[in-house]
Amino acid sequence: MNLLYLTFQEDAPLYLGVTRKIRGQASAFQKLGYHVTYTLWNGRTFCFYGADSREVQIGQGRVMKQFFQIATDYVASHRFDVLYIRLDRISFDAVRLCRAAKRAGTRHIGIEIPNYPYLKDYARNLQYAEGLKARAVTAAKIAANIAGDRLSGGSLKGLVNGVVLYGNHADHFFGVKAINADNGIDTDTIPVVPQKQEGEPITMLGVAGTLWWQGYDRILRGMQAYRQAGGRHPLRFVLVGGDRTEMPDFLAQVKSLGLEKEVLCPGFQTGDALNRTYRTADVGISTLGCFRRGLTRCSSLKAREYAAAGLPFLYAYDDDSLTGKEPFALRVPNDDTPVDMERLIAFVERCRRQPDCSVQERTFAEEQYDWKAMMQRILVFLGV
Repeated sequence: MNLLYLTFQEDAPLYLGVTRKIRGQASAFQKLGYHVTYTLWNGRTFCFYGADSREVQIGQGRVMKQFFQIATDYVASHRFDVLYIRLDRISFDAVRLCRAAKRAGTRHIGIEIPNYPYLKDYARNLQYAEGLKARAVTAAKIAANIAGDRLSGGSLKGLVNGVVLYGNHADHFFGVKAINADNGIDTDTIPVVPQKQEGEPITMLGVAGTLWWQGYDRILRGMQAYRQAGGRHPLRFVLVGGDRTEMPDFLAQVKSLGLEKEVLCPGFQTGDALNRTYRTADVGISTLGCFRRGLTRCSSLKAREYAAAGLPFLYAYDDDSLTGKEPFALRVPNDDTPVDMERLIAFVERCRRQPDCSVQERTFAEEQYDWKAMMQRILVFLGV
């Protein structure tokens, strides 16, 4: 059986977590017995990987419009048993693509929405526009995207078999049945970190591209509050990644809080470099700013990667895989309050005293976060 996993995701260091997810999903489909082709883009090249590898160059003009046309032409000339499409929002281009696939004989079509609800993300782009003209142009584009989403979404019913939502719960999406899914990982690719000893300085690790909804400023303000209250336990925060548009503000906050010696920003890391940084950490910091996107539920990839590494972690959202009683996970409020460092220190020390904490966490990740089981559930939902 042939499966096409269409994504319009840039293959760039800023989106390393996302592209790792896409490749993990594609690998899971393959393990389930499918001949899998999946797509990413880089520069002005739309790349097909897997069973039908190829690269298609585009010319001048609107990049995403051309990528959608390439994808539409491709599905129109190939017949797939399953077409799985990752979309940030619905558009008339996406509807035309699905119709072309149906006409070509594709039997099952599923759409994945990675951040639901998602319209707040588009409105946020306005803050980066400088000057009245730029703000007016950006506002017009945002309005057009939102209008396109609302108007085209109604065409999905009867065209796609189901919608997969990552984020808040919903049973339907534009009248199409929906399922809420959790992110997964390939645990075989993630080594386990060594467990630390009591009394050592505590290193917190954050790994992210886009920062605004990670809420790492809550860590910074918590560190400052702990110091001002006379706290003496050495604390350090290491940020791996960071969007270049947001890093100046983040670094300015680090300086304004007097945390230059306690906060390290090595930039983007992958492979052995990232594994070495993981080995220095005591606790991973998952997403702490879901409230900034209007989300209460999240399926954080980084939390799953921390778990696979046996690294205790902090989180601030509803996650169906977590009961709140796991000894290796500490939940904090989903709001703008500084993280309570006294509570975090007590959590880390408790994990350090538990000799099998890392092993227990790794086993949990292997049992709960396997991509193959998750994608099998989605295929069944789509009627495959």
